[in-house]
Amino acid sequence: MGLFSIRKKTAKLQVCTNNLNLFFDDEMIEELEEIIDEKGIITKEMDCLDYCEECTCQPHALLNKKYIYAEKPEELLNIIKENIS
Repeated sequence: MGLFSIRKKTAKLQVCTNNLNLFFDDEMIEELEEIIDEKGIITKEMDCLDYCEECTCQPHALLNKKYIYAEKPEELLNIIKENIS
């Protein structure tokens, strides 16, 4: 192994539990959990992400500290999958 070995970056996802409860049903939660497990995403559930005005309007999360959102939970899951290598 070399001095400058290549490290795979681990994605970090922060989700608002209030937002999950508003937009995600049990099936969507399970799909999110599968993506998290499959991709090895570090996940943090928080009571609030300080995007309160957007929270009641659309599903959202922070992926690697970047705010991501969609009109439907399925679309948000696709955005997460597309942005994780």
